[in-house]
Amino acid sequence: MAREAGTALQIVLVAVALAAAVAIIAYFGFPAYYDLAVRIWPTVPENDALWTWVDWGFLLLTLIVSIPLAVLGGWWLSQRIVVPLLEVAGAIRAIASGDLKARANPSIRGFGESARLVEDFNFMAARLERAEAELRYSNSAAAHELRTPLTILKGRLQGVSDGVFTLTPELVTLLLQQVDGLTRIVDDLRTLGLFNAGSLQLSTMTIDLADMARDVIALSAEDLDKRSMPVSLRLSPACVRADPDRIRQLLLVLVDNAMRYAPEGVLVIETAVEGATAIIRCRDHGPGLSPEALLHAFEPFWRAEESRARDQGGSGLGLSVVRAIAQAHGGRVHGATMEDGGACFSVFLPMNGK
Repeated sequence: MAREAGTALQIVLVAVALAAAVAIIAYFGFPAYYDLAVRIWPTVPENDALWTWVDWGFLLLTLIVSIPLAVLGGWWLSQRIVVPLLEVAGAIRAIASGDLKARANPSIRGFGESARLVEDFNFMAARLERAEAELRYSNSAAAHELRTPLTILKGRLQGVSDGVFTLTPELVTLLLQQVDGLTRIVDDLRTLGLFNAGSLQLSTMTIDLADMARDVIALSAEDLDKRSMPVSLRLSPACVRADPDRIRQLLLVLVDNAMRYAPEGVLVIETAVEGATAIIRCRDHGPGLSPEALLHAFEPFWRAEESRARDQGGSGLGLSVVRAIAQAHGGRVHGATMEDGGACFSVFLPMNGK
């Protein structure tokens, strides 16, 4: 596909074309005009005046021809430069007034920078609309997630205050679980907020992902035993420049996610190196993920089964936090459903850090 000429080049080409047209009219038109005048009025050459009415007539005729050409050239340029700019300006005013669905008309013909401006503006406006919708949804979802544990805490504490409930160790444990849930949601929201703002700070050092995986499994051993979930470790040395606290958080989320949605199945944790990339894989043997779930799994607050996930204590933020941490390190994440069942989440990290 040929590269479209820029606006400056188009203006130069139009100006050159107009100048050439006038020069051609002057060069070829004047002899023909003068010859015609002599044929009609033979006495014209006998006039010694510097400018005769014949010369003035040619000047007038030249202006009559060249001015419409200049007007047409200027109008053609304005339609492809000014009109797209006015269209974009109108859409900007509409967005500024709150109409995020406003777009510049893409059918307006422009060239060079003006055409790309319309395309880029519409792309930016679409991204802005999606970001606003996601923010609105995230705020609503966050409020909903926080409301449940807060309601339980308030209800139980109010019951204790009114003498309806007795402050037993079991009740204290329940309240602490709700506080832990609130803390986890707040921490996840903070991580996502810092990442989206480009302010997620990393304290990187050389770490071995295999050692990090062993530590996380040791920390989760009691919860894994409660769920009768054996662990198969397939760990090869994989040294990277990364923030150990964030990588530990990432691994804890992956293990916690497997415990919630694939209990009693074998959990496989693998670390490896492929080329210049270190890999963490976490595979369970649960029901796996549907194609829709794979498409949305890393979006904040998204759940394939709303009620089931909430009953299990999931906030819908875990995998989005995994993606944020991986991308903050210059890496990426990938989810897949295995042919023999279960889901597998892979994290790819550059070995030399971001």
